[in-house]
Amino acid sequence: MEELLRKIPNDYQYKCSYLDHHSNDIKVLILGSSHAYYGLNPGLMKYNSFNAAYVGQSLYYDWQIIQKYDHNWHHLKFIVLPVDYFSLYGKIENSVESWRVKDYQIYYGIHSSHYTDHSEMLSNKLLLNISRIKSAYFNHDPAVLCSKLGWGTEYTLQKRKDLQSTGKLAAQRHLLIQQGCFGENAAILGAIIKYAVKNHLKVLLYTSPAYKSYIQNLNARQLNSTINILNSVSKQYSNVFYYNLLREDSFAQTDFYDADHLDNVGANKLTHEIDSLLLNIEKRPDNAITTDLVTATVR
Repeated sequence: MEELLRKIPNDYQYKCSYLDHHSNDIKVLILGSSHAYYGLNPGLMKYNSFNAAYVGQSLYYDWQIIQKYDHNWHHLKFIVLPVDYFSLYGKIENSVESWRVKDYQIYYGIHSSHYTDHSEMLSNKLLLNISRIKSAYFNHDPAVLCSKLGWGTEYTLQKRKDLQSTGKLAAQRHLLIQQGCFGENAAILGAIIKYAVKNHLKVLLYTSPAYKSYIQNLNARQLNSTINILNSVSKQYSNVFYYNLLREDSFAQTDFYDADHLDNVGANKLTHEIDSLLLNIEKRPDNAITTDLVTATVR
């Protein structure tokens, strides 16, 4: 059963294979969690781009992906990374998505020192695994759910969830200030930025747009400390650009799949906005400052 499960194509396997063969050609690398996975469509961008973001992907795995292809980024110009309400406070290993860690280990060859389960079979319930095998081998259902350039295409307006209830639930799930991961994640963000400085790359950081039912339920301390460090970093490094799109009023109710994820219509809108920002950033001189990252004080 383990062998059958591992032979089923999946998004992790697809993205790793794409980067293995095409990382040399990428000019814009999109990283991050599901907010970027579903929110940015590289097919609409003017630069040769790839979406390496995924559901639950925390900063540690963003950094590991960058390092894995360190010698292949010959044409890379930009790293695009959402840093959202939960990004500096959570890790996938501590979340309900912890079962996904084994996918980085099996299909990317990226290991976590905090998680040692490398098994497809043992990470899910037996009935779910049987269902996956039936779906792949008997029904021949598609198993790779992203586009050719890594964009998650499942979140459509037609499948939209209730925006009120999902806003409150997501905000509660993303309240992670007590987990004690802020210092570790801030250090990883600093490592990504220093890597960009060393390799003459520009970094576009942004906070993803969200619906009002999500924003209204956010913890002010966690949100403000995140925004503070992003503003601090963008001022300190001239190759780093931060845009807070959380309350961006150009996104309407019909742009959201749920309260903190865009649907395909909203993704098109966000992609065009990020693409325009990249074009404007490209015109600016790269005279990056190489001072150390200052960790923002949590207030």
